[in-house]
Amino acid sequence: MREFDGSNSAHHGQVVILGGSAEARDLAMRLGERARMWLPAQDRVTGQGASDHAVLTEFSRIADALVLAPHPCDVASLQLGARVAAQTGVHSLTLARPEWRPTSRDQWIILRSARDAASRIPAGSRVLVTLGRQALPDLRALRHAYLYVRQLTDHHDAFPLPYGRYLHGSAPFTLAQEIALMRRFRIDAVLTRNAGGPGGWPKIAAARALGVPVYMVARPRGAAGPVVPSVAEAMNWLETRLWLDA
Repeated sequence: MREFDGSNSAHHGQVVILGGSAEARDLAMRLGERARMWLPAQDRVTGQGASDHAVLTEFSRIADALVLAPHPCDVASLQLGARVAAQTGVHSLTLARPEWRPTSRDQWIILRSARDAASRIPAGSRVLVTLGRQALPDLRALRHAYLYVRQLTDHHDAFPLPYGRYLHGSAPFTLAQEIALMRRFRIDAVLTRNAGGPGGWPKIAAARALGVPVYMVARPRGAAGPVVPSVAEAMNWLETRLWLDA
């Protein structure tokens, strides 16, 4: 796998991966030298990446196929990928792990966006939030609840909202750890996104075990091209389109 560097390639079957998920890394490893990885979310944060216009130009010039595999809830990256596919006409595929599905034992309240939490979460709630710091501006109206916002990176930034604090920790978390945390902080609501996959599932299972409602932000829609749920199916799609096994 190579990082996206803007260089040209005449390599047959070149695949550009718009990354950000574990599946993107796995696919890149499977493809080896045929893969180019680009992480647009990282570029937007640092301000040091190629501009969207430059990326569109490079995709159209070097890519035989474009695989969209950011975090399943990364709206901006999915929209960028859809624009790239539409403007270049390159073969495109979205690789997104399956969504979590509630059972009769779960108490899910589906939200269209994080902003909707303010009108749905009851006053006085103690909420475990696992949306990431980038979502905090969307929670400014949630002034009637105390927010425990999970952070996977260590920092000493001041908490930017009126009521709440950061909870620092290192993933992966086990079911036992999530139950212990919810009991310690007397959590009575969970606010998260439907990321799918095993990594974030323990908090959902813990909420189920404790009878805690989960306010679940739905995934964005409008993927470019067909959608597959696994790296194996992405490889099958690429082999069919590009004859990578030839």
